[in-house]
Amino acid sequence: MGGAYTAVADDAAAVFWNPAGLLQVKTPMVATTLAFHAEQADSYEGFVSYVEPDSGYGAGALSWYYGRLDPVAYPDGVLYTDSHDFSYALAKSVSNQVVLGGSICYQRRREPGSKTSVGRWTGDIAGMMRLSNTLQAGITMGDVYGILKDDDGGKEARGNMLVGLAFQPDKALTLALDGHDVLNRLGSRRVCLGGEYRLPQGLALRAGLQRGIDNAWEAWTWGAGIDIASWRMEYAYLGGDYHGIHTMGITWRF
Repeated sequence: MGGAYTAVADDAAAVFWNPAGLLQVKTPMVATTLAFHAEQADSYEGFVSYVEPDSGYGAGALSWYYGRLDPVAYPDGVLYTDSHDFSYALAKSVSNQVVLGGSICYQRRREPGSKTSVGRWTGDIAGMMRLSNTLQAGITMGDVYGILKDDDGGKEARGNMLVGLAFQPDKALTLALDGHDVLNRLGSRRVCLGGEYRLPQGLALRAGLQRGIDNAWEAWTWGAGIDIASWRMEYAYLGGDYHGIHTMGITWRF
């Protein structure tokens, strides 16, 4: 949906987009995603998450992310940046209209050519509000711990605030609008617009657009998903300035 998911976030992807959205998950699920970067040889990302719905104490999720990206050519071959993220996310209702959520994450990263990895802790805080029967708002502040600690001495900006609105006039159609890097801490502010249309056969069609505010960033996405019994299978393609990323996901609900 072009990254316009902060106010939608109704599945395992809420761990990344908006942890408060986990409260919308009604059944336990295990989800996995693989993303392949077309213009970076052998670069890929993987994500696995287990989500437990609300049982009175809130909805939670355990997840692991792995990234093998940014290839660099060395005399003995191509080396990559390896990243591991282990996180726990929790969402809990504070009223009939408002849900708060957050996550704590341990990240471990090894740069190309380095024999050692560097670890750090971080976390997100998030919220979701039901404005009406058809309109929902979401907000996420990513890497809050990095902002407060400022352990890089200002050498590397941290913290990505996402805000979004989602409009669902009926169960078949969802339209969403997001703002990314709203505080411009990363210098990459952008507007994202996306939509999903669900067919009666369990098929969902999705598309989205992104446009930079202070830069020339332009990207688009399209994809589809299908529900078969307790399984969901999905595919998405990210084009434009994403330079071609193929993403495939499988979710098992039980």
